[in-house]
Amino acid sequence: MEHSHAPAASVVIRLAEWTKLSPETEPALKGLSVPPGAPQTVARSLRDRVDIRPTFDGLEVSSTSFVGRIDVGPLRLVIEPKLEALSLTRLMRYAYGVRDLDVLEPTRADTGKAGIVDLLVSLLCVEGSGLIARGLARRYEAKRETLSSPRGRLLVNELVRRGGIREAALPCHYFERSANWKLNQLVRAGLIHAARLTDDAVLRHRCNRLVQMLADIEPSPGISPIKVEQALCGLDRTTAGYAPALDLIKLLLEASGFTFMDTSTASHLPGFLFDMNIFFQRLLSRFLRENLTTRRLVDELQIRELFRYVPDANPQGLRAPRPRPDYALYEGKALQRFLDAKYRDVWNQRLPSKWLYQLSIYAMASPEPTSVVLYPTMEASAREARLQIRRPKADSGSDAYVVTRPVDMEQLSSLLDPRSNNLEGRRAFAEKLVAA
Repeated sequence: MEHSHAPAASVVIRLAEWTKLSPETEPALKGLSVPPGAPQTVARSLRDRVDIRPTFDGLEVSSTSFVGRIDVGPLRLVIEPKLEALSLTRLMRYAYGVRDLDVLEPTRADTGKAGIVDLLVSLLCVEGSGLIARGLARRYEAKRETLSSPRGRLLVNELVRRGGIREAALPCHYFERSANWKLNQLVRAGLIHAARLTDDAVLRHRCNRLVQMLADIEPSPGISPIKVEQALCGLDRTTAGYAPALDLIKLLLEASGFTFMDTSTASHLPGFLFDMNIFFQRLLSRFLRENLTTRRLVDELQIRELFRYVPDANPQGLRAPRPRPDYALYEGKALQRFLDAKYRDVWNQRLPSKWLYQLSIYAMASPEPTSVVLYPTMEASAREARLQIRRPKADSGSDAYVVTRPVDMEQLSSLLDPRSNNLEGRRAFAEKLVAA
């Protein structure tokens, strides 16, 4: 692993997702400790994303599906995706509906050097440029002004209050189409935030140039993931083109700290961590929905009636849990099975027990007693495995199965290359992923 010195931290450690480093495997971790106070608070809040633990001779660091960079005391961690930059860029573009990235320079997508944050900022710049080039959406805004050339409705009551006409102008109420409204304000504020996140001078200049092109638009006050989510829910046919930019702004806000702590301290989190699991789930959702021919996919369907409290044994009046698999697969109106997407190379990392228990529940709740976990891999030799859930008694019903199925990310990236136009290949790949 590489490590170097930087102004923000005395030691910089680079590692991949789902990796564990210790003083034995990374000498730079020897003798390090997390200072008390704010650094230890940050370390505790990040434990389910990146685990930083003291050992007798230094620090141990374990990464998960989160990638990015984070500063904790003397330590800067740079967690990098295993996917090659060009493939990751293509898959990100597809997952979030960003237009073709012919204008995205390879150096701006170098996740190994600059990190995932610069890739996301680059994608936002692409979308921002596209919105400006296509023409920003405008809305009519009500205005009240005194005009020498009257327009709209004359404000008679205002004239009376003034004591009649005293100047060569009349008070008017009228409507004017303006680009200075909610959606464009969010885009401008998002670009300002993106410029602050990147350490790349060229990319920062690109963001600031787009902000200058939107100089007539006020930045949205108090931008937050919730506000962006509300804007996404309010999109209509005329504003649907804003969805990719808003999605990227929401990701940048969440990954830069807005959801890690309470609102008073969240924006000050010293770093940027992006959950590749969310990206992977969204990528597969779009790919399967677009390429399955006879079956359909429903995202995050609640399994009702799987658990039920005994009526006279629920003293707190709790609602029974309702598991929510990532995907439910239907043939017509008939449910077939449940599938889950897990961003962990199970071929090399193995399936955690808690995931197996979860998938076993999904299998037993399926009309076809099988659940499938889809996981990313770069190993061409990876093959699916089938785990049998055996019934304790021979007469207690048929066995159920959990299938761990690899998703070759390089193959998927190749199939999604806009130049390939391999529709049959995409359909065959999609059918293979959802097979029993």
